[in-house]
Amino acid sequence: MHLRHVLTLKISRPMVSFSAKKNKLIIIIIIIIIIIIIIIIIIKKQSRKHQITVTEKFPDMNGLSNLGRMLFLDESPQIPTFRTTPYIILIWKHGPSLERRHIYHFTKKRFDPFESCSVANCKITYDDQNISSADLIVFHLHKTGSVRELPHEKRLPTQIWTFLTDESPYNTFIYRKNNTIASYNGIFNWSMSYRMLSDIPVPYGRTILKNSTINNWDFETWNKSKFQTVLVTVVASNCGGQNARWNYVRELRKHIQVDFYGGCGTLKCAGHYGLDCKNTTNYKFYLAFENSNCDEYITEKTFWSGYRKNAIPIVMGGSKESYRKVLPPNSYIHVEDFSTPRDLADYIKYLNSSSKELQSYFKWKKYFSVLNEHGYFQSMSVHYCRICEALHYNSRERKIYTKLEQFLSRDEHCHARWLNASSGKG
Repeated sequence: MHLRHVLTLKISRPMVSFSAKKNKLIIIIIIIIIIIIIIIIIIKKQSRKHQITVTEKFPDMNGLSNLGRMLFLDESPQIPTFRTTPYIILIWKHGPSLERRHIYHFTKKRFDPFESCSVANCKITYDDQNISSADLIVFHLHKTGSVRELPHEKRLPTQIWTFLTDESPYNTFIYRKNNTIASYNGIFNWSMSYRMLSDIPVPYGRTILKNSTINNWDFETWNKSKFQTVLVTVVASNCGGQNARWNYVRELRKHIQVDFYGGCGTLKCAGHYGLDCKNTTNYKFYLAFENSNCDEYITEKTFWSGYRKNAIPIVMGGSKESYRKVLPPNSYIHVEDFSTPRDLADYIKYLNSSSKELQSYFKWKKYFSVLNEHGYFQSMSVHYCRICEALHYNSRERKIYTKLEQFLSRDEHCHARWLNASSGKG
C-alpha cells in the first residue's frame, strides 16, 4: 500500500471516531431536552390540578367577578380601565377607626395601601364632603347602626355603593343587634366580604399555585422544632361562639392535652390581633375553631395560627366542601370527619406516632403557597388594594343587591352547632 494511503487511513480513523462521539452526544442532549419537556408538562398539569378541581367541582365559581377570577382561578389580569385622574374611594364615617388594621397593620408605621397593588391610581378619603366626587363608597356594616346612617343625597348614576363585612352572617351587625340585613335591600351595587363570589373578595387568606415545585421544606427539621408531648394548642379571647366550639374543646381535653392561651384559657401570651402569640409556634396542631359554622368563613385562625406557623389546622366552621374550595388539599383536619372529640384525639395521637402519615399533611407545600391578607399580627392588609383593583378590572354593568339575606344567609351558608352526643347538649 502506498505510504500516502497509509497516512490517510491513520488520520481518517480518529476523525470517524470523533464524528461518532459527536453524534452520540447530540442524541444524548436531545433525549435530555425531551425528558425536561416531559417533566415540565407533568409539573404544569400537577400544579393546575387544584384549579381544575375548583372549577369542575364547584360550578358556582362561574359567578366570580373579574377580580375574583384573578384571585382564585389564577387568570391573567385584564387590561385595566384607563383614566387620567385617580379613582376616589370614600370610606363612609368609619375610615379613621379602620386605619389601625388596614393602614398601620397594628404597627406605628403608616403603610401605602397600594404599594404592592397591581394598580395604584386610587385615592382614599374619609371626608363626607367628597361624596359628590367619589367613584365608590364603602359602608362598614359592623359599625353601621341603621339605614338612616347612610347618605341621604341622591347618588350619581355611575357611583358604586359597596357594603363591607368581615364577619359571618351571625355577626354582620356585631355592634348593633337590632339591625337586619334585609333592611339594606335595593341599596348596594357591590359586595365586599370573605366570600369568593363577592364583587370585591377580601378573604383572610388565599391558596395560590407556586411558580416552582422546588420544596425546601424538610419534615425532620420541622418535627424536631415541635413539642413531642403536648401536641395541640389554641388561642382565644372570644369565649363565646354560636357553634359551641368551647364545649368541644372541653370534651377534647378529656382525651388529649390542649394548651389553651389567651383570655379564655389558663396560659397567657402577648397581644390580641396586634401582636402574635409566639408561644404557639412549637405545636404540631392548632385548633382553628371559628365562632360560627358558616361556609368560606375561614379566618386568621387557620391562615396565621395554622399555616403560617407550620401547624396542621384542625378546623371547625363551614362545610367540608367549603374548606376544600379554599385550602390546600390534604393540609388540614376537619372535626366533621370524627364522631366524637375522643375519636379526634385518638387520630392526633396516631398521626404523631406515624411519621409517614404525618408527613402526608405537608405534601401540598410542593405545589401551593398560603397567603395571609388580613392585616392582623402585623401582616399585610389588602382591603384597599382590592377596592382599587375592582374599580379597574370589574365589569361596570349596573347591578343592585335586592336580596342581601340570600347573599349573607344563615339558612343557606351556615350549619348546625356541635352537639355532644352523650348529653345532647351543645
